[in-house]
Amino acid sequence: MRWGTVLTANEPAALVETNVRWHLATGASLVFVFLDDPDDPAADRLSAIPGCVVRRCDEGYWRVLRPHKGRPASQMRRQTINANWAQNQCDLDWLFHIDADEFIWQDSDLAAELAAHDDPQSELNLPVFERLFPDRPQATLFDGQFRATSDLADKEAETAFGPFTCFMKRGQYSHGAGKSGVQVGAGLRLGVHNATRKGSEGRQRRAGKRVSTAARLLHFDGITPLHWLAKALRYRQSPPEVQAAILQPHRAAQIEWLLDNAANPEQALKAHHALFGLSAARRTQLARFDLLREVPFDPALVLGTACPDLSVEGFDADLMRRNPELAGVIGA
Repeated sequence: MRWGTVLTANEPAALVETNVRWHLATGASLVFVFLDDPDDPAADRLSAIPGCVVRRCDEGYWRVLRPHKGRPASQMRRQTINANWAQNQCDLDWLFHIDADEFIWQDSDLAAELAAHDDPQSELNLPVFERLFPDRPQATLFDGQFRATSDLADKEAETAFGPFTCFMKRGQYSHGAGKSGVQVGAGLRLGVHNATRKGSEGRQRRAGKRVSTAARLLHFDGITPLHWLAKALRYRQSPPEVQAAILQPHRAAQIEWLLDNAANPEQALKAHHALFGLSAARRTQLARFDLLREVPFDPALVLGTACPDLSVEGFDADLMRRNPELAGVIGA
């Protein structure tokens, strides 16, 4: 089974390159990268990686795909269009739609599971583990342990997650839906989290789903505290109609809380640690419900000399170069 991934990215180069190289090194035949910023300086470096297909999403690209509408305002809409363009162009057996901050971890051989998947009208869902930061200064970009997705009753959820339960869905701050792959050419349409198919009346309906037992999705929701703050600010600065479309209530409340508790950089760091830090108390709470996962995810060990700089300082410096407006916002 030849499988691959597709992502739309506007992130520091080290993250996107690590994502591409990790998946190619662990079984993917192709990785499609759509650069949301057509002038992204990482384009040439990514294009030089065998197995990486890069598309710059410039005006010409959107003019071809949407002659009368151009570039969609919603990032989720752009992601979906790009993912299905890739599906229509590739010669893979399977394609998974992920983000730059998400990495497929295989407990066993994913290709073997795909070969045994006998229903082309069903997606294969990758359940998500969300990274928690160590209770010490972050040493590399991927430090930490993981919280498994859960469907706890309200009372149990409050015991497991404490005062931040209202900021979570299925026990995750971002999403508990995971991400999905489809059999290429089977007629399923890739969405951000799930696949759809045309129903008898011609409308898109949710496709059937099988949950993977071979692989997990490791989600790094904010590679560094600064990255998470930048993401929250970007969401909040989106037009109201876009926010309404892409932010579920738990996510909107979470961002509102952050901004209310981030009057200065020191407060922002404290707020981030309150949400994402793996304190002794949080470790005990999660362990009580068997929700803490240790995954030996270390791209440097797999990629060797091809691994880009994974230092926090280098990542944050690139983040600020790409988003110079952040300096003024954070300073204010």
